[in-house]
Amino acid sequence: MIKRLSVLLTLIVVAVLAAPAAVAQDEVILRYPITPDPEHLNPFTATTIAIGTITRPIYEGLVFIDQSTGEASPRLAESWDLSDDLMTYTVKLREGVLFHDVEGIEWDDREVKAEDYVWSAHIYASSDETISKHPEMMDDVVGIDEFRAGEAESISGIELVDDYTFTVTLKAPNRLFFTVSAGAITIVPREAYEQLPDFSNRPVGTGPFMFVEWLRDDHITLVANPEYWQEGFPKVDGIRFINVPDANTELLMYRQNELDFLFHFPTGQFAAIREEFPDEYNEMPGLNMRYFGFKMSTGFFAENPLVRQAFAHAFNRELVWNDLMEGVRFPGTLGVLPPAMPASTPETIYEYNLDTAAQLLEEAGFPNGEGIPPIDLYVFSSAKDELSLPVLQEDLRTLGVTLNIVVEDAATYWDHIGQDDVLMFLSGWSAGIPDPSDTLNYLFMNERDDTKYKNPEVDALLEQAMAEYDPEARADLYLQAHNLIMEDSPVIVSAYSKVTWLQKPWIESFEPGGGGSYTAHLWPVSVNTDLLP
Repeated sequence: MIKRLSVLLTLIVVAVLAAPAAVAQDEVILRYPITPDPEHLNPFTATTIAIGTITRPIYEGLVFIDQSTGEASPRLAESWDLSDDLMTYTVKLREGVLFHDVEGIEWDDREVKAEDYVWSAHIYASSDETISKHPEMMDDVVGIDEFRAGEAESISGIELVDDYTFTVTLKAPNRLFFTVSAGAITIVPREAYEQLPDFSNRPVGTGPFMFVEWLRDDHITLVANPEYWQEGFPKVDGIRFINVPDANTELLMYRQNELDFLFHFPTGQFAAIREEFPDEYNEMPGLNMRYFGFKMSTGFFAENPLVRQAFAHAFNRELVWNDLMEGVRFPGTLGVLPPAMPASTPETIYEYNLDTAAQLLEEAGFPNGEGIPPIDLYVFSSAKDELSLPVLQEDLRTLGVTLNIVVEDAATYWDHIGQDDVLMFLSGWSAGIPDPSDTLNYLFMNERDDTKYKNPEVDALLEQAMAEYDPEARADLYLQAHNLIMEDSPVIVSAYSKVTWLQKPWIESFEPGGGGSYTAHLWPVSVNTDLLP
């Protein structure tokens, strides 16, 4: 959206709630819908799209990632070199970058230095889930095992060279370590982390936008960083993330010019909305895979692989996504990788076939579903009306299986589904780049996902692929891993995403990646004020 607010930063909290007539000077503020509210804004423990949507404009890592190619370009890292043995990165930071100047912090030095990266990396590396939910980012660094075991105070493979230079040494070559792992680490000021009692709700970074306020379940306000290192950016004066309770409300607000974007299409209205806003509708293939996950570490599904396969055959994806959901996603008729990725066509697929499903249940010792206990399928609240749920429920009912839909609020859902009492759940994964590792490594390697899936042969193939620089050889390794995963059937693939959205005619340079609209960088987005109503 565009809203007019006071130029004075100290008046912003009041101005964002005031009528435009009360504003002293016009400023351009993006009105960006979000659903649901983020759980928190701590980058170290962030695991959801809701959190990432807000923190991406606030925090920065070493590199920019081209979302169409996965290639890296300088961000906070001015340059980097890789040793001849492909084991050691030497990184030179950009000089003169400042952390956001916020109240409540006594700064030792507000300029970003190499020691800030080293400190942030050690926080990410923690195996304590209350501190970090992303320890895997540092798994490949020399000395990480000793550090986590308490045998060393620091990670020996990360070394300071000078104020702006550091090195990272790996245990083995990893072609994506710098761009996906080390590069993805956001640099956080130690002073903010240690001094702000509400750090998890008051993010402080180096990004183009600064956090101002958060009124829970209503809005989050960011303003342009006046000291941002990239001259000429951001292009707008702020962002107001507006918490919209449902897709119908979002559509109404968009129609009334109260939002600059529409990201959620009400069920049953997708085709009609495209016809209503043909010049404002945008679409691109996505990198998200929607799935129903089975708990693979314990419980009924872990003990009954044929039942998992039967359930996968008993889901009419084409009916759901092509017909009932009007093409809002592509039916998940292949494997766990979005079709745009290499190795996305495994040999084992699960076509909709109730006869095959019934036969598998009989082979498993459950003819006509007899002996299968009622299954609770856990679903996050914003997906409670998704038509995949009643379709799967009815298909399983015809096989003699009772499926109960259990809806939970997002505030507790994402933590709960990782627990042993949740045996089946709805989830999804959005890769950031079109590389199989960005899905397979996070969902099917070393029990990282809430399915707790582990297959040592799959782990070995994925590790080998990370060190393989030849594209054809790497694709073959991923295909082998993909085939094994599909045979194990830890998930029911539901759909692959289309990135679809509406944007007002005055919005320019909004370019999301295949991971979803939330991946769009907001610092280059601008507003053509001549087109404002």
